Amino acid sequence: MSRLTELLFFSLYAASALVAALVLVRIVGVNPQNAVIFGILGFIAAMQTHAYLARQSKHVKLEQRVEKLRKANLALTDEIIGVHDELASITKAVEEEARARNEVIVSEVHALETSIARMEGTLATRISEAARLAVTPMIEPAEANDRHVLLTMVREALEAGRVELHLQPIVSLPQRKTYFYESFTRLRDQEGNVIMPADFLKVAEPAGLMTVVDNLLLFRCVQIVRRLTEKDRQIGMVCNISPLSLKDEVFFPQFLDFMRQNADLAGSVVFEIGQHDFEDRGIVEARNMARLADFGFRFSIDKVENLDFDVKDMQRAGVKFFKASGDLLLAAIKAAPDAGLPAAPDIRIADISRYLASHGIELIGEKIEDEVTVVELLDLDIGYAQGHLFGPPSPIREEFMAQTEDSFKIAI
Repeated sequence: MSRLTELLFFSLYAASALVAALVLVRIVGVNPQNAVIFGILGFIAAMQTHAYLARQSKHVKLEQRVEKLRKANLALTDEIIGVHDELASITKAVEEEARARNEVIVSEVHALETSIARMEGTLATRISEAARLAVTPMIEPAEANDRHVLLTMVREALEAGRVELHLQPIVSLPQRKTYFYESFTRLRDQEGNVIMPADFLKVAEPAGLMTVVDNLLLFRCVQIVRRLTEKDRQIGMVCNISPLSLKDEVFFPQFLDFMRQNADLAGSVVFEIGQHDFEDRGIVEARNMARLADFGFRFSIDKVENLDFDVKDMQRAGVKFFKASGDLLLAAIKAAPDAGLPAAPDIRIADISRYLASHGIELIGEKIEDEVTVVELLDLDIGYAQGHLFGPPSPIREEFMAQTEDSFKIAI
């Protein structure tokens, strides 16, 4: 009740007491002094009654408010219990999902280990045969001895699992965000020195060991991509695959079955083949590439020596990337700014990126070393780039490699 209302009631009670006193004096004939006393007592009684009724009203309202609060508290308690039950249900569902995911991961890792174990005997046999056939009578004794020493180092590195995987980023332009890594193989001798590809290729290829190197590289790429996808990282891997591996009657069927079991990685694994090898591929290589493409895997063309390519053939084969060096692209454009592509004379060389994109193929400018080249590539609408400017090939962190290393040691 407001102060103004209380003042009005006070005035009303005072006026009523005054009127009652006047009535007692004039009509009843009571002594004025006694009438005043009766009026005051009546005023006090009225005020006390008013106060009592006001307290009762407040008490009733307070009880009503308490009752509302009690009901609200009960409702809130019910909601809290419901939320708690819902959280418990969600927690249980998350735990079950995590348990199921872990079981899937464990089964996938076991599948990896089983596939790799099946390959070990074959790889070991090939390494041994390569060592036996390393020296041929057609080679001078001194050169044959050097080749034998180098091949022995390569064989020991493969047997001991001293096969390193170096990764180089492939970035988007102009954001320079890493979307893919290209993998490179590096071997190490017993002292930890790197055996560079230029050295081990000249003995590994004649001895038939390139398939072995490819095998280890490809299996390791898949395993690393699997680990990356476990962490929900949307980064892909470009893995080199040689024509020797594509037509290998022992290796490829096992590898194809392995990739079929890992077809969920089709968007994250790209197989790379050189331009010359792609154009000269035989029926067996083409058929096996088509089998990989049937599982959703795509290909990248690298080692591009010229811009004379059949875009329709690449599209049919499932090629996703075409990698040309920045120097090759810019030199071709500067030599004849309005010249057309050899296989498509109506398409200017400067429009090569858009031409490839119209067939579902992305152009990657590789071997980029400076910012000037980047600016010129942007003028050509090239969406991806690779080179030392964005990062050189670097080994994977040791703690990550330690988790995969044991799977790639060959028991001889």
